Amino acid sequence: MTARPPRLAINSSATHVFEALRMVAETGEPLGVSEIGRRLDLPASTVYRALITLEESDYIVRFQNMPRYELGPMPRLLNRALVHRFRLHAASRPYLRDLAETTGETASISVRLGWYGLRLAGVYGHSDIYHRDRLGEAVPLHLTLPGRGILAFLDDAAMTAYCAFVTAHHPADVDWPALSALLERARDIGFEHEELAPGLGQSALAMPVREPGGQVIAAIAISGPIYTPGSGQNCDAWLAVRDALEADIAGDPAAFRSPFAHLAADDIVIAFERDAAPR
Repeated sequence: MTARPPRLAINSSATHVFEALRMVAETGEPLGVSEIGRRLDLPASTVYRALITLEESDYIVRFQNMPRYELGPMPRLLNRALVHRFRLHAASRPYLRDLAETTGETASISVRLGWYGLRLAGVYGHSDIYHRDRLGEAVPLHLTLPGRGILAFLDDAAMTAYCAFVTAHHPADVDWPALSALLERARDIGFEHEELAPGLGQSALAMPVREPGGQVIAAIAISGPIYTPGSGQNCDAWLAVRDALEADIAGDPAAFRSPFAHLAADDIVIAFERDAAPR
């Protein structure tokens, strides 16, 4: 086997640029130099140089001409380019539209990307007041409803590998016994569900999407209160929409193959601010 060439070290200036960009991207409000410097434990001069570099390349823009920054047009263009690489992005939209129109709730699809769920497409329903997740956002599978809709239907070996991966790269506290119980429940009924408001008994749900070999590659989620656990509710209409998408995939499985399928799941690692060790 040929050894991989050593990875070139990234200089500290480039690292600071990426750290500043990640900070702006993951925060829900515009940030200034001082706040970013405090959070990253970096001098204001270093942060300022990083922000100027990002602003000049359209990765960030000033918020209302103030010395505070938010994401610019370039990340959105890159985001769009990423999701369009998946055939499922365009192919799923008629089915998501059908679900959104018939349920009144937002329907979306998330695809498996290594050990992450990547939100590919969504269609808002007229009753939606719940989820406004961003397209192109990727998070560990266990953290979202559609992610668990994928994770629940992977085999035991994959689940063991997933636990090891999360422990190594995203070492937040995970209640693995509770998660295992949720996933087992999903396998028993054929989809994952999540109660939206305690005491109301109504849940959103996520249905696994499989390729012809049976491997789960994605999950369709309906984000509103449409399912009542234990009621004997008939879910066939929603599952039929999922089945129709799977039939499309079966008609041309090579076209629906992930553009990242050649990468081992453990080799796809996405860094999050919350994973950083305390400084």
